[in-house]
Amino acid sequence: MLEANFGGPIGEEKMALFFDLCREERWSEEQFLRTFKWFLKNKPFPAWTIADWFQYGVRVYPYAWYLDQQSKAGPYVDVLQQMDRYKLPDGTIVFKWSDGQDLPFEEIVAEKKSRQGVGSQGGSRKG
Repeated sequence: MLEANFGGPIGEEKMALFFDLCREERWSEEQFLRTFKWFLKNKPFPAWTIADWFQYGVRVYPYAWYLDQQSKAGPYVDVLQQMDRYKLPDGTIVFKWSDGQDLPFEEIVAEKKSRQGVGSQGGSRKG
């Protein structure tokens, strides 16, 4: 598929080294496929290096970042409803804006809050 995308052969030694590094880093199939899709979308030229594959990442943030975002949004917006939360293997909880990108960690699903009967001034909350 890479050869079809870039319109030419890719050296066997290069691919062997790349796959050795993936195994060494213990990439899951899911991680490989997610990175592969990113690679095809973001590397338009055939002169790629193995290091290009390891530049892909999704930024996640600590609890303090979540609190800062909530503070910026104000008391009438629940930013947690617009975020994804994940529990890392070491137990740390991290946050990111919801963007449709699932991460290979345990997702913590936020409960949707009903604003009826909680003293709100009526109306519905959008977004």
